[in-house]
Amino acid sequence: MKKRIGFTGLTALMLAASALLSGCGGSSEESGAGKATDTNAPMTVTIANNWGAPEADNNFVQKYLEQKFNIKIKNVKFETETWKEQLGVMLASGDIPDILAVDGTVGDMVQWADQGVIANISVDEIKQYMPKYTADVEGVDPKAWEAGSYNDKNWGVPKVWSNGSTGFMPAYNGQWLKAIGYDQPPQNLNELEDVLTKFTLEDPDGNGKKDTYGMTGRGKDAQTQMFNSVFAAYGVNPYQFKLGKDGKVEYGAVTEEARAALTLLNKWYTAGIIDPEFITDGNGEIQTKFISLRTGMLDTGMWHHLYKDGYFGLVSADKGIELVPGTPVAGPDGQKYAMSNGALQPPLFFGVQLEKDEAKRQKILEMLEYVATDDTGYLTTLFGEEGQSYDMQDGLPVLKEGIKAAEWGLSFYNPFGGKVQAMEKYHFSPDKIAFRDKYTNIDGLTILTDLMQSTVMSTKAQYEAILTTLQAQYYIKAITGEANTDKGFDDFKAQWLNSGGQAELDEAQQIYEARQG
Repeated sequence: MKKRIGFTGLTALMLAASALLSGCGGSSEESGAGKATDTNAPMTVTIANNWGAPEADNNFVQKYLEQKFNIKIKNVKFETETWKEQLGVMLASGDIPDILAVDGTVGDMVQWADQGVIANISVDEIKQYMPKYTADVEGVDPKAWEAGSYNDKNWGVPKVWSNGSTGFMPAYNGQWLKAIGYDQPPQNLNELEDVLTKFTLEDPDGNGKKDTYGMTGRGKDAQTQMFNSVFAAYGVNPYQFKLGKDGKVEYGAVTEEARAALTLLNKWYTAGIIDPEFITDGNGEIQTKFISLRTGMLDTGMWHHLYKDGYFGLVSADKGIELVPGTPVAGPDGQKYAMSNGALQPPLFFGVQLEKDEAKRQKILEMLEYVATDDTGYLTTLFGEEGQSYDMQDGLPVLKEGIKAAEWGLSFYNPFGGKVQAMEKYHFSPDKIAFRDKYTNIDGLTILTDLMQSTVMSTKAQYEAILTTLQAQYYIKAITGEANTDKGFDDFKAQWLNSGGQAELDEAQQIYEARQG
């Protein structure tokens, strides 16, 4: 799990940075406002990234972009785990990178915007200098600009991950399915209950021992992915905002759909078909239990995790397990739903100094358009030079044996690697795309995404921690039977609303109504 430092600890550093903004970006040459009268002199562009740090400056990709755009790149290489601490030190010295390609959240964006660290950039200007990229992003999600919107300003170049718009999907041990008499995965909740019961009671691995369970849950490290299939069957994600039947904004945790899902999970837990260790199981334990033949179902994977080169696909094949993907099971209303994190991501941030440096700002936008949407620019920044660092095999770039990405500077200079729909052709084989389409383009399937996805909400910053803790504690108790889903759920809902939940709902309703015009 990545280390994070709280906003409070970073605020002091940012305040110091704010006081030094007049000197931000270092020398006048680095700020793009050099005194030289030679208009052909390269401007310095500082790029900070916490992924793919090159081993040394003047690497292949860096020199390629410098020559292509007549710039001089200054690399700021953050560690993946401690980038916030490193950035804090940098900001305290008044030095702000021109491009901040880091794992910043919407909360980080708000903090940096308030402290004068990042630049607000015109949406029209981005569209003008990055037309192909804009079209690609809006093709994935027309609401992509919402993630960078704060105080009626835009705070970066939007980013999307199209895979995020596909849902979590279940998968099963194929040998176990056959052993209990199923020639296909379960299609609805009743069939799923039958499968999990037989996985637990009918010795599907044939070892003569009662040592199997239907499934486990991700209770330790990601409760937002705990029992995806069951909650989805009821048409709810308990950690997302949704639109209720009355047209009002609801929060999944306290809906009647969530109550019904918890009631069913308690029934299954009591029947012994859910591994009682689900509370302390994380992603690693889920994989281990599946390949060690303790459980027979997975539901924390997306399609690319289940494909033969995905982590669930690889570990299953290694153990000789036939991994059989399923489709989301239909719930009480007969419909199929899949839970999704959504495609929207926080934007790519620019240092505040770029607000006053039109030439550098537009140069950077042009470069980003090139590395994101031009085939040569995309391949060069992510894979290097054809024939030297990579070969094309069946239309896909494959790094040569012994090639080290860090030596070539691969990925560091392209913050859109794997995030451009038009460039999927360089990451997914036709077979992989066919697999994706088979299991995600399902007639009648509804994808559940957060109504407030990547939206800045002041109440979330204020109440999210306590509300998440309340929910986590009650949900575990409800599933295990320590708390009931009748009055116990009513009490939880009342406490959730009184602890800030109602304030969140009120703000979400206001945002939703404003968007409707």
